[in-house]
Amino acid sequence: MTGFQTAAVGIAAILVFFLGVADFEVLCTLLSAVLWLIFSASVMLRSMAAIANGPEVFPSKVTDDELPNYTIVVALYREASVVEDLVKAIDTLDYPKGKLDIKLVVEQRDVETFSRLVELRLPGRYEVIVAPLGKPQTKPRALNIALSSARGDLIVVYDAEDIPASNQLRLAASRFAADKDLDCLQARLAIRNHGESWLSKLFAIEYAILFDVINPGLCALDLPIPLGGSSNHFRVRSLVGVGAWDEWNVTEDADLGVRLARFGYRVKALDSDTWEEAPFEVGNWFRQRVRWQKGWMQTLIVHARRPIFFWRDLGPRRAVAAATLIVGAIFGCLFWPAFAVGTIWRAVTAGQGAMSPWREMSDVFTYILALSGVWTILLPAVIAAKFRRLNVTASVLLLLPVYYLLVSVATWVAMLDLALRPHYWAKTTHGRSRQRQTPVTRRTQLST
Repeated sequence: MTGFQTAAVGIAAILVFFLGVADFEVLCTLLSAVLWLIFSASVMLRSMAAIANGPEVFPSKVTDDELPNYTIVVALYREASVVEDLVKAIDTLDYPKGKLDIKLVVEQRDVETFSRLVELRLPGRYEVIVAPLGKPQTKPRALNIALSSARGDLIVVYDAEDIPASNQLRLAASRFAADKDLDCLQARLAIRNHGESWLSKLFAIEYAILFDVINPGLCALDLPIPLGGSSNHFRVRSLVGVGAWDEWNVTEDADLGVRLARFGYRVKALDSDTWEEAPFEVGNWFRQRVRWQKGWMQTLIVHARRPIFFWRDLGPRRAVAAATLIVGAIFGCLFWPAFAVGTIWRAVTAGQGAMSPWREMSDVFTYILALSGVWTILLPAVIAAKFRRLNVTASVLLLLPVYYLLVSVATWVAMLDLALRPHYWAKTTHGRSRQRQTPVTRRTQLST
């Protein structure tokens, strides 16, 4: 945080303290109004994205001679158990081998992964880059190191456990060729081990909501989207133009999505799947979620340094949407349990004693907001589950509050983690899945 931000937060905390001492009820009313505004904006944005439907894009097929050179970057750290599967997945991509520039970035102290790559005797299109010791040791730093020697006109980022659709590069190249003003494409991320546990099933639903429903809807509305950490396809010149990845942000994809929007660069959804392995153990999932939420907080801090410039860069409509995405991802997770408990308490105590007109009006707005919030969680979940042909039973839906309660706990822990070790990268362990499920393809169209 800058000195100005620190001072602003300190002054706000002091004012809140003295207002609470002077009139606690007024303080509660003001804080409730702020949270209602945040929750209402998030509900509205999710609802608009869920029902938005952009035009289907069918770009003309580009011949092999016309295809550009394509750089593939994968940052690897303690991934010796999955690198062979990764190489197999990359080798199945339907793209001219001579036009692929594949860069596998390994940390200098990760001898095990480096040794496994040496054993694979990779062909010449693969380049193993050793990231030197230095701070921060993060994925975006490794990506920037690879970017400095990228030979492709287009570049894509994959994770170590990814299995992209075989035609993904061709499809992306065709989209870029058909639209010269297009700067970035986000492919859909889907979970292949969704049947591993209740946690992986809900994780799969969450991914389906984001990448099958929300992000395409935001793109159709021409609003900023939070990029995923994988399967982002860029024009190299556009990526360099926005400063590439922020090496100090542990959720670099969220920051980059906002930054692309601020530069006026166009981002669209790519109709292609990349299958990933979900963390199905609570500990592994929790560490990953703490890192994600900490990165959202870092993104909020960075883009709130100069609010006037943020508003000017994006324009009113897109600035409100971007602020809703960032603030909602943090404050919504922090305070929704308190809001839920407060709503239940209002319902239980309704009619007990005389109520002021303010309390009656407040109750009405609270109930409307609570029902709207439940609706905007369940509706995208049902739509996304149909897209993915996921078997969503009533018992699974009943576990959603438990899942989001864990997200809330992770967000509170992320605040502490941000204060103690702001740039620490909590590693997600891959290759632990005991299931090798057939990926669930997405329905091209949802019947209504």
